[in-house]
Amino acid sequence: MKIRDIIQEFIPCDVCGNRDVNQFYFHVFVHKGSQPYVKCCECEEEYYSTRARKVLTLVEEAIQLRMRPGIDVNSGISTESIKILFNHHQ
Repeated sequence: MKIRDIIQEFIPCDVCGNRDVNQFYFHVFVHKGSQPYVKCCECEEEYYSTRARKVLTLVEEAIQLRMRPGIDVNSGISTESIKILFNHHQ
């Protein structure tokens, strides 16, 4: 899943009708529990991305699993596995 694909879900903007993909950006509020948003730069409207949240949850769970005591970090989920999980949930 690419950031551009996530942004495409919210084009055109429901508020101002903005259709320029370069006038949107993706950000994550870490202090709110890794909540992913797409923001329109024209009107400042923010859209919550449930699809991106699912992927972030999988990555967070994989990282937590690797960090558990008694698990060999080198035998846990690899970066490549996380990429596959990420691409699988497009």
